[in-house]
Amino acid sequence: MNPGETSGIGISVSRFSLAQLLPSLSSGLIIGLVEIILAISFAALIFAGPLSPVVGPGIGLALAGAALSGLVIALFSSVPGMASGNQDVPAAIMAVTAAAIVAAMPTGTGLQEAFVTVAVATGVTTLLTGLLFWILGRFRLGSLVRFIPFPVLGGFLAGTGWLLMHGAIGFMAGTVPPLASLGQLFQPDQLLRWLPGVLLALLIVVILRRTTSALALPLTVLGAAGLFHLVVAFSGDGLAGASAGGWLLGPFPSGRLWPSVTPADFDMVHWPAVAVQVTNVATIGLMSTVALLLNASGLELATRSEVNFDRELQAAGVGCIVSGLAGGLVSYQQLSLSAMNQQVRGGRLAPLVAAAMCAVVLFFGGTVLSLFPRVVLGGLLFFLGLSFVIDWVIRTWSILPRTDYAIIMLILLVTATVGFLEAVGVGLLMAAGLFVLNYSRIDIVRDELTGTHMQSRVTRLPAHRQLLHARGEQIYIFRLQGYIFFGTADRLVDRVRRYLEGPGLPRPCYLLLDFRRVTGIDSTALWGFRRLQQLAQASGATLVLTDVAPGIRHQFAAGEALDKSVPIFPDLDRGCEWCETQLLSTVDGGAEVVTDPLRQELLRVLESEEIMVRLLAYFERQEAAAGDYLMRQGDSPDVLFLIASGRVTAQLEREGEQPMRLQTMEGGHVLGELGFFLGMERTAAVVADTPCVIYRLSQEALARMSAQEPAIASAFHRLIVHLLAERVVHLVGVVDALQQ
Repeated sequence: MNPGETSGIGISVSRFSLAQLLPSLSSGLIIGLVEIILAISFAALIFAGPLSPVVGPGIGLALAGAALSGLVIALFSSVPGMASGNQDVPAAIMAVTAAAIVAAMPTGTGLQEAFVTVAVATGVTTLLTGLLFWILGRFRLGSLVRFIPFPVLGGFLAGTGWLLMHGAIGFMAGTVPPLASLGQLFQPDQLLRWLPGVLLALLIVVILRRTTSALALPLTVLGAAGLFHLVVAFSGDGLAGASAGGWLLGPFPSGRLWPSVTPADFDMVHWPAVAVQVTNVATIGLMSTVALLLNASGLELATRSEVNFDRELQAAGVGCIVSGLAGGLVSYQQLSLSAMNQQVRGGRLAPLVAAAMCAVVLFFGGTVLSLFPRVVLGGLLFFLGLSFVIDWVIRTWSILPRTDYAIIMLILLVTATVGFLEAVGVGLLMAAGLFVLNYSRIDIVRDELTGTHMQSRVTRLPAHRQLLHARGEQIYIFRLQGYIFFGTADRLVDRVRRYLEGPGLPRPCYLLLDFRRVTGIDSTALWGFRRLQQLAQASGATLVLTDVAPGIRHQFAAGEALDKSVPIFPDLDRGCEWCETQLLSTVDGGAEVVTDPLRQELLRVLESEEIMVRLLAYFERQEAAAGDYLMRQGDSPDVLFLIASGRVTAQLEREGEQPMRLQTMEGGHVLGELGFFLGMERTAAVVADTPCVIYRLSQEALARMSAQEPAIASAFHRLIVHLLAERVVHLVGVVDALQQ
């Protein structure tokens, strides 16, 4: 924020210097001229056909809205110099709405009654759109609009371009015949009315491609208007003949163009005709919100400055509320004009000057507007529509995937052949279908592992580890993720079926589904899990669930998707432990019983009972009851333990939380060796699960061993390296499995 500006949503005040005055005035004049032209064009688009005799008061409404919203956004925007004005997308939809309102009114309705009804409908639409802007900004919900699928948004904008082009032809020709009689437009008298406007639109496209000057558009429009009047002067018909022939916008009442509607006129409003257009009103609000955020985002990129999206929504909301109360059109931030003002450093004064220009024309410009050529305004409208078609129909051909491009073309086709309201319905259906299609492609299986690599945190005896490694494929693990609905659940069922029906599958097996990263389950997906249980039972497998959130567990119970025989464990570690225990118990002869696991483990590595006895002589034998702490988090690392018998658990303890199991160890394992050798304080606590017999080695005893019996110390170090190496090999296997 520049010095001298206040923060927050309140009015911002900048200090202007004389050096800033000239660029601010020149930029404001350009912005004001463009906004006046756009206000005239959009009003002519909305108040067309049967309403064309009252296009003058309609222009007054558009100018009033542009002046009021421009003033509000200039003062409230988070970006100094943010320009705003009437917008093409809501204007195009409002033109369709106005035509539908007039068509729905009773036969014989007077022109003034029809005008008042359309004017009030326009004001109400702008007011409601402003409320939507403000609510989204107030509750910081603007980012939610960005979830609209890109091709659906592109289809809406392409359809808007078609409506602008279609309306421009009708505005210039006086009427657009139905598709079957389209050839009437190519009659010489009709062709002369609209073809020059189309050529002007093409000329503007070429000029704007060759230059980035902000003066290009207003100078081209003024030049075309001057050329028209030059032709009229040489034709001999004069301005009176041109006006009588329908070539000019006028005649308008001299002087002020507003107020066009007063509270006394509200009795003429035909509310039933307005009420049926609620879908179009909602569409204007939605599309305007998306377009506003896209404009603000584009300005942020163009100027490399931070834009507060929520504040811009609130500023545009207040502007539209004020504009709507005056009967104005939907107005919000302009990307190109704002970027131009930033480049010339026009500051907040420039949009204020532009708003003042709209007000001057509103109160004193009726006579001047009567002289403006219809063909020039029609050409500008056609250019605006053509720019949408170029951006979303031509340029996207080489950018978007064919599926996305087909969606854009389908929405455009429905708009052109059926109507914009129907295209909105198609767009919403396409959005839902596109979401389902794209989301169903997301693999809800984060990892697919077997018990060979993914094992519980229970460190078992070597013989048991070898058995689990050899037969670990009998435990098959699916770690799920995301939101599960019928599409992704069906893919999971097919995946499990391929595994269960695959050749060479060991039996029995345990099918474990981990729900730790599952955010939710759609009710339609519950049947998929019922099918999973049936598949598992038919294959002799046991279905196991882990880390199931309470809400999902309630869904399973309420929907009777799983019966009570399916075991559910609090986390994947406990589920793997249960499967491993079950697998070990099913081996012929059951799990191997080891009476002295520590002796067996030491002899496996040291290969000498004499060395083992001499090594244990430096250890102190201790006993621990169940629940005793062998070490606590933060203890000094001055001892190392060998577990002779029993079972202990290393756990991470956090205040206010349940302890998290890191590792469970049985007899024959070493404990606390990392901190012992690295000098690190204990990062976890170790608790005895059962009565234990342990051997304790202190730093002093190790130093004495190294001094008295170097060979025994070397054997001890070899033992520790061997045990750590086994752990590393196991962890590498787990990482490899996760990366596949």
